[in-house]
Amino acid sequence: MLREKLHSYLTKHPGGVGSEALLSEIFSEEGNNEQFGRDFLKGLLAGDPRFTYEDDGANWNLSADNLLDLPLGQARFVVVDLETTGQSPETTGITEIGAVRIENGKEVARFDTLVNPGRRIPPYVAKLTGITDEMVAGAPPIEDLIADFVTFSSDAILVAHNAAFDAVLLDHIARRLLGRPLGLPSLCTLKLTRVLLPELTKASLDALSEHFELTSDARHRAMADAELTASVLERLIEIDAGRCETVGDMLVVQEEAEGEATVRLQLSRGELESLPAAAGVYWLEGEDGETLYVGSASNLREEVLEGYLSPTHRSGRQRAMLSAATSVGFMATENALESSLLEARELRRRKSEFNRGDRHLPRGFFVKVSHRGPFPRVHVSARIARDGGIYLGPIKGKNFAEDSAALLARLFGLRTCPGPLSPDPEFEACDLAGTGACTSPCDAKIGRKDYGALVDSLEDALKGDAATLRGKIESEAAKRAVDSARDSAVLSRLLKLNRRRPWTINAQNYLVAVPGCGQGLLVVVVLAGFCCMSRYVRGEAELRDLLASIGPELGKPKRRMGAFEADASTILAHWVRRGASERESDGTLVVELDPSDLAAGAMAAAEDLLPLLTD
Repeated sequence: MLREKLHSYLTKHPGGVGSEALLSEIFSEEGNNEQFGRDFLKGLLAGDPRFTYEDDGANWNLSADNLLDLPLGQARFVVVDLETTGQSPETTGITEIGAVRIENGKEVARFDTLVNPGRRIPPYVAKLTGITDEMVAGAPPIEDLIADFVTFSSDAILVAHNAAFDAVLLDHIARRLLGRPLGLPSLCTLKLTRVLLPELTKASLDALSEHFELTSDARHRAMADAELTASVLERLIEIDAGRCETVGDMLVVQEEAEGEATVRLQLSRGELESLPAAAGVYWLEGEDGETLYVGSASNLREEVLEGYLSPTHRSGRQRAMLSAATSVGFMATENALESSLLEARELRRRKSEFNRGDRHLPRGFFVKVSHRGPFPRVHVSARIARDGGIYLGPIKGKNFAEDSAALLARLFGLRTCPGPLSPDPEFEACDLAGTGACTSPCDAKIGRKDYGALVDSLEDALKGDAATLRGKIESEAAKRAVDSARDSAVLSRLLKLNRRRPWTINAQNYLVAVPGCGQGLLVVVVLAGFCCMSRYVRGEAELRDLLASIGPELGKPKRRMGAFEADASTILAHWVRRGASERESDGTLVVELDPSDLAAGAMAAAEDLLPLLTD
């Protein structure tokens, strides 16, 4: 919508216009930051080959050579595939780039390189792609490659299978490192497949390879997947030959997959200019003042603007949210932990329409010994709650978490089945009872008292050392033909959680101080694994009052945690598992507390915390 409006305006001004004239077509008010206006237009229009600019975006005109008007047989495509360490543009690292440049229907150049992502490659990713930490150790970082890729792909249409990921990630990197977007219109073979081949139940590259009878010897490697995507594009162009003549026609077709990809801009230029290029938390509000969305970002301005500048890579739900936003609020932060906690607080304080579930929480799992009801169960939980349960973790990977829960339940004969339990001798127990893995309280084979003793035994074992659990594995293996080697391997992985701090969340007592925040020194107190206090303090008197209140806190009757405290407990459990050097790189301080004398420990921490008040 915005681009079409500006295109229409420029057709009436063939001599070109200045940036302020274009901005007045978008915003009802003038801005105070001329460079912001130019950058906004470049972000909005630089990826559309119909527009050209001069003098760093000060003057704009329509392009005489429009890429989108070229016949498909003469088009210039760069078909790209990225291998990465994850799925988030904010945190993922690229491990490999494979790209093929096609002009007039023929390959003319390739871009093929491993990339050092600057972080460890998760084991499941290494297994999928075959790319290991050792392979990328000597590879150039993306900082050394992005300018070369921009040159390689210039004046072409970017093509990818699921361009919403590859194109957005490359744009994000180009903005961050070069101060400009990649600036290429993109074709998505995934979207095109859904429109042109609606009879296919799956639109993955594997499914398309089978459908078109294509072969590839190295799936999940960048160049092999880029070659495969190029072949798919060729087949899709053949299918659509009678409908589309130009690249612009195909861009229109692909948007039929999700409807019109437009975003209506209602935010004022002044509000957008006020967003800092800094980390923090932001919230979008509608015309009635209701909160639409709460999020955090390492660059607030870039995060908000990217939604409006890249509408084709947004879902219909996201576009509806952005179009409904009439104002934006924010709070800048200087620390990733503060951003996470502040985001959780604002999410629980505001009733946002477009936030979903627990997506703001770190990804990971806990093994939980639940104490709800007379017959506790062992299961996997994605978050912490103050419900009397015992938590182990956090654990990366749901499969490993489920294996760990199953092991502990089996060793002590505890149930893993969900829901409340009403023992009934007439009830038919599941197969776990038959193998001896569960003492089956469901059919009243064991009473509440004896079952409770088994739960107590597990909790005692979790407080002890590894020898108790290893001995349990050996004895149970002898009785039930349990796979002792496999169980021992699961236990060994689980015990690695003990290296930095107790593996049971409930045994952790500490406070965290985050300096340099705009509202003061953020002090967060965690007792028995649960966040019981989170407060900004200014000055020595406030700090000492807060520390003095920690001692009595442990003796208070346990109350059910609120939603924010539960979120904070989960965030902190993940955060403290990181290495000390990584945690302290942003100036945070962790002080361990002895639960036997909280008051003395808290007051002793004052001398360490007081210098942070002046930073």
